[in-house]
Amino acid sequence: MVNIVANQRVAKRRKPSLLYTRQRDPEVFGADFIREMRQKPARHRRSKTRNAAPAFWSPGPRFLFSRKYRPTGGREQVVSERKRPAEQRGSGFSFPIPSLASMAVIAGTLLISLLALNWDGISLSFPAAEHFTLQPAPDTEGRRNLASYAGLPLLNIQTASAGEEAGGEPIPLDIIETFEWSSYMVQRGDTVSKIAAQFALSMDAIIASNNIRNARRLREGETLRIPNMDGIPYTVKKGDSLLKISASMGVPLEVILDANDIRSDAITQGETLIIPGARMPPEALKQALGDLPFSYPVKSRVTSSYGWRVSPITGQRHFHAAVDFAGSIGTPVKAAMDGAVSSVGTNPTFGKFIILSHAGGYQTMYAHLSVVSVKQGERVNQGSKIAEVGSTGLSTGPHLHFAAYKNGRAVNPLDLLN
Repeated sequence: MVNIVANQRVAKRRKPSLLYTRQRDPEVFGADFIREMRQKPARHRRSKTRNAAPAFWSPGPRFLFSRKYRPTGGREQVVSERKRPAEQRGSGFSFPIPSLASMAVIAGTLLISLLALNWDGISLSFPAAEHFTLQPAPDTEGRRNLASYAGLPLLNIQTASAGEEAGGEPIPLDIIETFEWSSYMVQRGDTVSKIAAQFALSMDAIIASNNIRNARRLREGETLRIPNMDGIPYTVKKGDSLLKISASMGVPLEVILDANDIRSDAITQGETLIIPGARMPPEALKQALGDLPFSYPVKSRVTSSYGWRVSPITGQRHFHAAVDFAGSIGTPVKAAMDGAVSSVGTNPTFGKFIILSHAGGYQTMYAHLSVVSVKQGERVNQGSKIAEVGSTGLSTGPHLHFAAYKNGRAVNPLDLLN
């Protein structure tokens, strides 16, 4: 150490200058002194709280800034780095337990709601295992609604409070609410319109209740069914529901429920319901009244009627689903109603034939023709010539085989002709 101190030379410190760059002078200190002084400085631990960055430097709630000192060449440099805060671990599931006051408020609210339902006269019931229960309310408005659709009179009385004279609002009394049948025997001179007026019903109700095909053919002594309210019967089909029937007939559901005394949605296929205020389709009513605009295809006499007969060809008894009109070859055949030619052809049995399609699901067939004057797809007017009478196919002589169909099923043509 004595040699080191003896060999050192002290020089005056120069002032720093921009133009002067200090270089290490190897002769200022000895090599031993330099090796002795060359060592790494000790690291300083800083308090995290004291060195933490201010809150406004934090970019978000999940990261914090901290300061770290890193020695570089004998000097300490401050370095900023992000640290992720430790996540708090919970139990996995928790919920607050309501206080006794909150539970008391909830219980009071439920009690008030139930009391309000009871004050309004609403009864709560659970549905049955298979069908729900319908309980029509027997209120005055419902009775008046049924009476308006079923054509029932409302018998009124005057209400009067104690000590006051009569003269209040009229209320319904003794209204018939359940559908029933009664019987009536047709008398000489009766017509459908006369019978309907006698029982304060519509002709639709009489015709539909008795499935009358031709109202002009009422027979004396025949027994008819008379409903106790105006409307038409409806036979429940597969897949029907009360809502579906109500929508298709245009009658409110509650009216159907009241008229038939229905208290469940369970209806059976084949069951008959009365639909108050409902009417027959216009075409069906015209057909029953004989007002359907079908005209005779030929002006001639009937040689073979609709029904069972002995065939003039085979000699065996079979059903003749048409009417034969006499005629000579070449007699004009006219369209019975406006329509379109759906088929023209030749058949071993019917010979040359034409089939016309009409409104309302009707079709007419003209067979054993000698000449056909129309083509398939052509539109024809009622009374226009479409063919000529002949004797083609299985025929014993010139005539017109005239058949009529409703929705694909044969009907008696005489019931459609005026």
